[in-house]
Amino acid sequence: MKSALICLMLLAAGAVFGSNTQAAPTFPEKEITIIVPYSAGGESDMTARKIAEIAGKLQVFSQPVIVVNMPTANTRDALRHVAGSKPDGHTLLLHHTTFLSAHALGTVPYSYKDFAMIGQSLITPNCLIARADAPWKNGTELLAAARSDKPIVAGTSTIGGYGHTIFEFFMNATKSRDKFKTIFFGSTTESATALQGGKIDIRSQPTGGAMNAVKAGDSKILILLTEKGMPQFPGVETLGSLGVTNIPMQRQGLWAPKDTPPAVLDQLGAALEKIVNSQEFQDFAASKAMIAEFIPRDQWIKYYQADEKVYDQIAADIKKAAKK
Repeated sequence: MKSALICLMLLAAGAVFGSNTQAAPTFPEKEITIIVPYSAGGESDMTARKIAEIAGKLQVFSQPVIVVNMPTANTRDALRHVAGSKPDGHTLLLHHTTFLSAHALGTVPYSYKDFAMIGQSLITPNCLIARADAPWKNGTELLAAARSDKPIVAGTSTIGGYGHTIFEFFMNATKSRDKFKTIFFGSTTESATALQGGKIDIRSQPTGGAMNAVKAGDSKILILLTEKGMPQFPGVETLGSLGVTNIPMQRQGLWAPKDTPPAVLDQLGAALEKIVNSQEFQDFAASKAMIAEFIPRDQWIKYYQADEKVYDQIAADIKKAAKK
């Protein structure tokens, strides 16, 4: 009788502790989806798919990682989808500094503060390029021509995009705002066609796309909108060499719905760090003229907080110029 009672007590205890153990959820419980607010084939899309590919190779998760493109409504649909998703770490967003410029200009109702940061994956520099037969060798000659001749026509991305805001920064920093006429394009393909067709004189372009254009032989880079040079472009002038500092960079990374638990964010961040630091990802970034650098969320947010002030000023200047 006594032994039977002991057995019953042990079974009861096992049931209690067993149910508590089962109640503790594991992550991930299903596939992880990375939402990209841009079309397939672009740099954001390629980066997200490389992250997913390496995640599988390194087995950083027990579940697969998939990528879904949601390019509609100028990123708003993708942002709305992720912001409204269950904050459990299974729906993520790959996005970048356009968060700051678009929100400052009021073109997108979401701020980076409406999401939980996971970590930085890449820095995508920008540059100014011209046709291969353009008369200017570098940015210094371009600025000299802009100040002495008729305004130079520049092509850039949609209003509030990084290509637009970094060009605004360039004009402000070089005191040449009234020396350029800006035309906006819906895609880099459109602006590239306009450049080669002579409809514009220069265009603001991410360094990856610019590298491809240079290799094709139809374009040349006049100036990197960076403080330091890049090994992919030896001898190319930089904005930093003209004495400009505190240049905002396009910092890309992963985000989650705002109330995602810190423990899940930590696990996602640790996985992203392994992916970014892998040789395959480093080689991928270098081949696209991007800079692979993981920054954890507690440090990454400081860059956004500092750049937010810069983009707020750029947005104010854009709005002021639009009223003239």
